[in-house]
Amino acid sequence: MMQATKKILSVVAVVMATITVTAQNELIISQYIHNRYAVNPSFAGARNGLSIFGSFRKQWAGIENTPRSILLTAHAPLKHDNLVLGVQAYNQHIHQSSNTGLMAAVGYRVSTGKHQWLSFALQPGISLHKTDWTKVRLMDENTDDVFSENETSAAPLLGVGASWYGQKYFVGASVQSLLVSDDFDQRSAKFAPGDATYIATGGYLFDISDKFELQPSLLMRYKKSEDTHLDATLSGIYNNFLWVSAGYRTDGDAILGLAAQVAKRFRVAYHFEFTTGDLSGYNNGSHEISLQYDFIYKVKVVGPKFF
Repeated sequence: MMQATKKILSVVAVVMATITVTAQNELIISQYIHNRYAVNPSFAGARNGLSIFGSFRKQWAGIENTPRSILLTAHAPLKHDNLVLGVQAYNQHIHQSSNTGLMAAVGYRVSTGKHQWLSFALQPGISLHKTDWTKVRLMDENTDDVFSENETSAAPLLGVGASWYGQKYFVGASVQSLLVSDDFDQRSAKFAPGDATYIATGGYLFDISDKFELQPSLLMRYKKSEDTHLDATLSGIYNNFLWVSAGYRTDGDAILGLAAQVAKRFRVAYHFEFTTGDLSGYNNGSHEISLQYDFIYKVKVVGPKFF
């Protein structure tokens, strides 16, 4: 009886690990309000200079082996303002599994007015998945040899995006990848727009006074096999220096953010999320910190509050 119980618990542990990986197979970022290129490749070049962004995110602090991720992006317009390029790399670690992605974006934008652009972009890339089954804690160490193995696989990615933005507004839509694969069999990647994840963003900047502005923004994430997620944020901006933001995500997360333009081209941002759902009493919240630096400007930046 005891042996059977141990086997059942081992299976439960594996199933729970599988659920964790499946639920977190796509990178989540709260600071899209400071880096829209991270969720839509058509925002490449929007800062009209070479912009470098790096962030670290730890989800559900206080719980062992919860997701953590690193994101790096760089994008800029070329000498011909209509052509833009970008590159994005990330690593997400979830218990016994990790996902690493590398993508390069190429886009074309058309001027629709002074400091206004209509932009389109393609973003091919590759995703690498690794699972170390030796990290799964088993009640019975002799359950199966599979738990002494490592699995690795790779899959192609193909993202697309479109956006329209100016000094006071932005709207955009993107698909993270039209090539979709299963987490545990990435070799099965296939062109499947119906199973892809779609993201839409939008926002507007309101002038309240000479030194204070309000920027509401919205992100919607849609996938056929999951519930639609909405991420609503309201940011107050003082003297183009200090950002204070509050937001809510429909999966039950409340978000508070603080950012500062500590130098003309250097921005630091921190976001804290606290869960209001079933996990609210079992973790210390999620933390995300980022650094952004703009190396050069071809022209005066179009909208530092947006991009």
